[in-house]
Amino acid sequence: MTDQQNTKEETRVKILTVAAEIIADRGYARTTTRSIAKAAGVNEVTIFRHFGSKRNLLYEIIHRFSALPDLINIIESQLTGDIHRDLVHLGSVFFRVITERKESLRLMLCEARELPDVREVIVSVPDKLRKVLTSYFQKKISEGQLRKMDPELMAQAFLGMFFSYGIAREILDSSIAAGTPQDVIINQFVDIFINGTLEL
Repeated sequence: MTDQQNTKEETRVKILTVAAEIIADRGYARTTTRSIAKAAGVNEVTIFRHFGSKRNLLYEIIHRFSALPDLINIIESQLTGDIHRDLVHLGSVFFRVITERKESLRLMLCEARELPDVREVIVSVPDKLRKVLTSYFQKKISEGQLRKMDPELMAQAFLGMFFSYGIAREILDSSIAAGTPQDVIINQFVDIFINGTLEL
């Protein structure tokens, strides 16, 4: 990578980081590209040169700070073939991201009701996560390790357990399973899932 390419990437990352912080603090609707540019120390035109629009910038923020890149990397290179171990690993990453990004997630979920742009971008992330997991489950079905079920519904069920629990605990401050260690919760979710899908 040349020095010029390095500089462009550094500028891009700086804009994304600053924009994520401002949007988390003020909300998407109240955040302007001008305020982002000022905080990032760049010209407003630079933002549009890198991202094209405020909506595209939001998409990149959510993509970069979601679990998607980590999960794709795990599925492509870090899985062992042991279903229980693989799903515990995936669930741990997914839940960690929900926990670490709870303020941004709370804000996005609130704004999604009123802003179609935000809603569309937010929906794209679980859609991609589901697609990646669907491929994994389809492979396990073809290998005879999982029952012949709809792999997309399996992916939705798996993600749904972690997402709904994460929202209840981190966003809604629910006391569900209070005091239970996170690794125990993750393992129990995986056990519930596997017991319902394992080929006997």
